[in-house]
Amino acid sequence: DRWVAKNLDEMSRKYPHKVIAVYKNKLVAVADSFKEVYAAARAQGIEERPFAMEVPTAEDMDVIL
Repeated sequence: DRWVAKNLDEMSRKYPHKVIAVYKNKLVAVADSFKEVYAAARAQGIEERPFAMEVPTAEDMDVIL
């Protein structure tokens, strides 16, 4: 997802190890599990599954890169 790529540094500072959901280039949920972000998206009227991922920490990204 392009939005995630563009905003990953900020997300890793704000939401390390949280699960985020992005729908139509907008952050729609942050929670501790995939189940919770999908439920939060549905509660907002989003019927399709949004893109969801666990946010790495800055340290995690250093190891990956």
